[in-house]
Amino acid sequence: MNRASFPWSRIGFVALVVVSLGLGCWGLILDTTHVPGRTWYDVVYHDLQLFVMGADPASDGGPLSWQLQVARFLAPGTAVYALFEAARALFTGEIRRFRERRARGHAIVVGQTDAADTVTAALESAGHRVLRTPDAAGLPAVGLTGATVLYACGDDTTDATANVLTVAEAEAAVRQAGSGPERLYAHVSDPDLGVALQARHLSCAEPGVDFFTLDVIAAQALAVREVRRLLDAPGGPAPVTHLVVVGSGEFAKALVVGLAREWELAADGLRLVVDLTADDADHVAGELRARWSPVAQRIELRAVPVLGAGTAAVPDTVYVCHASDGASLRVALTATKLWHGGPGSLVLLLDGLAGLTGAFGTDASRVLDNLDGRLRTVTTRDLLADVERVEARAHADMYERIARSVHHVYLRNQLERGVGWGEVPAMVRWEDLPDDLRASNRGWVVGLPARLSRMGATIAPRDGAAEVVFEGAELDRLAEAEHELWESVRVAQGWRTGPVRDDAARVHPMIGMPWSELPEANREKDRDVVRLLPEILAEFGLEVVRYETRTPELALEV
Repeated sequence: MNRASFPWSRIGFVALVVVSLGLGCWGLILDTTHVPGRTWYDVVYHDLQLFVMGADPASDGGPLSWQLQVARFLAPGTAVYALFEAARALFTGEIRRFRERRARGHAIVVGQTDAADTVTAALESAGHRVLRTPDAAGLPAVGLTGATVLYACGDDTTDATANVLTVAEAEAAVRQAGSGPERLYAHVSDPDLGVALQARHLSCAEPGVDFFTLDVIAAQALAVREVRRLLDAPGGPAPVTHLVVVGSGEFAKALVVGLAREWELAADGLRLVVDLTADDADHVAGELRARWSPVAQRIELRAVPVLGAGTAAVPDTVYVCHASDGASLRVALTATKLWHGGPGSLVLLLDGLAGLTGAFGTDASRVLDNLDGRLRTVTTRDLLADVERVEARAHADMYERIARSVHHVYLRNQLERGVGWGEVPAMVRWEDLPDDLRASNRGWVVGLPARLSRMGATIAPRDGAAEVVFEGAELDRLAEAEHELWESVRVAQGWRTGPVRDDAARVHPMIGMPWSELPEANREKDRDVVRLLPEILAEFGLEVVRYETRTPELALEV
């Protein structure tokens, strides 16, 4: 027990009671010897009366022994202190709840699950205040109207929509009150359902609500970390990088997708080979290729049912992430064929066994050897803590992630046309993009449903069917809508038309110009965005679907 937790106040209170009783008893014995018929019962009774200032021998005044003089003041003081502590204990909870109901600028986490604990730890590690409630009924008590973000992380194993309903209730309460969290997130344990819910929400064009799966977010964070580590290695990245993912659970699948997406964004011209090792590797690999275009197009994914059967070469990194922590630990500690890489080349995911992460090492204080630095352990909580944000959020929402992908497609197309880095303000990485251009990309995502509705189309999870192709008059109609959207976002940001482009003065000659009068190069850029819409959505497991099969001419008449 440390000093901070030692109950000194309780020990001090007990000591005061004992001293008061002792001095009172001693003084009463000395000062009541002349009282006829006095018994020990009388002494004890009068001693206890000192605490309520009613002991007759001490109430009459006159010459008293110092022991009784001290006790007749000390005992009532002790009683008053006890009353004060009792009142404080009684009202502290009420005061705390009163303050929480009127709190401002905090995050709310709903639920009593591991996911709720993980999100709370990630937010608190970034310095944000977090208030918890077990269910939606407690939202008013934790200051819903003053919060900036809400995470619904209740148990959805028996009811997959439990957290979705919590967010819906919170959104209705915020709308009615006119204030509350600008962002509401619902944890969905089933990633496929999560993608389906994201598709339906994206079609509403209402930023601020999102659905996430903790394994997916953590795997994406690990992918970002690992791709940066591989590319920043001493001597630079190799022409071919070989990784192995052991497992076929949700984390393993999300890690493959995250590695493919990050590799395409950061490693131009470099080859990535990923071996997926699991009993059902063939089936899972096929699903990943069908659902996620980065997996099918940006990396070489190989199914390896038997561990170590893929190639004789030593992989750069092996990620052991079975759905069962016990299975992962067993593989990492018994499959010696995985121990031949360099420092940190064997990554072990421990979530339910997160307490073991501190047991591995080379110091004398460690319990388990980390294979001379080759073994690294990661946890979901640590991976979310890596996401540093000024806002009280544990991850980027879907709108921001798609906006980043839109910008990446723009960069790739402009580079193919010979436009160099930095020639125009938009020719920079997303991290260096000015805020107004980032807002333009987010506006593109928000305005997408309205543009798709012109064709009687919407967004849905990918199912491997043939992609929708835009061409002819339909392509031009959508490209014109792209120009109108770009113009409306710029005007809202304070831009105006002028003969010469001046970014500092926010002047652009294309503002106010009809699409038909734009230079062909500019119209082609708008067409490119439309042509690549299926590819942009495919990076997130989504696609465009039509409500009905119709010709482009009929679609344009809707």
